[in-house]
Amino acid sequence: MTQNQTCIKYSRLCGGRFVLRCFIFSVIIPLLAFFMSCSGKVENQKTEKTKKIRVRTAGYEKTDYEFKMDFSGEVKAWKIVNMSFNVPGKTDRFYFDEGYRIKKGDLLAKLEQDDYRVLRDQVYAQWEKARRDYERNNRLFEEGSVREQIVQDSHTALKAAKAALDAAELSMKHCLLYAPFNGHVAYRFGEEKEMVAGGQTVFTIMDLSRIVIEVGVPEKRISRIMKGQRASVTFEAVPGKIFLGRVSQVAVSSLPDIRLFKVEVTVQNTDLIIKPGMTALTTISTNTLNDVCVFSLDITVLRNGSRVLFLALDGRAKKVILKDYIISGDKIIVRDPLPEKGQIITSGQDILFDGIQISVIEEDNSI
Repeated sequence: MTQNQTCIKYSRLCGGRFVLRCFIFSVIIPLLAFFMSCSGKVENQKTEKTKKIRVRTAGYEKTDYEFKMDFSGEVKAWKIVNMSFNVPGKTDRFYFDEGYRIKKGDLLAKLEQDDYRVLRDQVYAQWEKARRDYERNNRLFEEGSVREQIVQDSHTALKAAKAALDAAELSMKHCLLYAPFNGHVAYRFGEEKEMVAGGQTVFTIMDLSRIVIEVGVPEKRISRIMKGQRASVTFEAVPGKIFLGRVSQVAVSSLPDIRLFKVEVTVQNTDLIIKPGMTALTTISTNTLNDVCVFSLDITVLRNGSRVLFLALDGRAKKVILKDYIISGDKIIVRDPLPEKGQIITSGQDILFDGIQISVIEEDNSI
């Protein structure tokens, strides 16, 4: 072999080794790196799958949920009457003053009756004379001594005298003012020995055994208010106490000049501690849903347009897609068929998926 042939052979051998090295560095090593990275990802995925998500949970159970609306209102007496004499005269005596408790039939006040008594006595004398005339003429008619017309005239005079006597006696009764029901004297007007006109108010009496709270309801909410609905009422003047009542009246038209409908809520006031004019916070229960679960809205999450919550079940998260629910303020009322009792996940739900292992770190009582 010549020297030239030897050089050519050596150069070919060196070139092949160079190509082989290039192949190793450009193909084999990247492939090894790829497979090693894939192996690392698999290991990471295995680690992620076995990693437990730390969550908080809270117990729940099915209950009844009431939809409520709050209104501010003013207390009115359940029954209020302005009392007055039916006839004019001078007041003789007032038997009760403001704030006094009264019973049905109590004599509240009376007028001086002297003038009415004189009139009654005069009319009574006329009636007595008419009665005697009629009896005499009737006897004479039976004897044939007088005509029938005379008897009829005397009978007419007797009836007129009786009507006048009844009116005089009624005027005497109208000088006395009686309480029409049990209650309290709210106001008394005037003093004794003062002249009053017929129909002029001398007493205002109230029945406070029940009270009425008047509230104004906007037109957007009035359709949900109905007579008979339950209500709870609180008063700043009576702290710490809740009074129960019912809607007793719903207006059929709005109040003039304002788009509010008057609604009345009646409440028992057995202890008489609620007074007219007080301000009341009234909560009306408009509807009740039975056998539902009530949660704070922020324990649910949105996934692909659906609202979802997670239950804690056997150490794993169970995803529940909600279909039958109502959002009311910051609450969600769930009518979906959930277990009667259980543990719902209240924190950490944003990173959960169905079936992932969980670790409960604390129970939450805020739902």
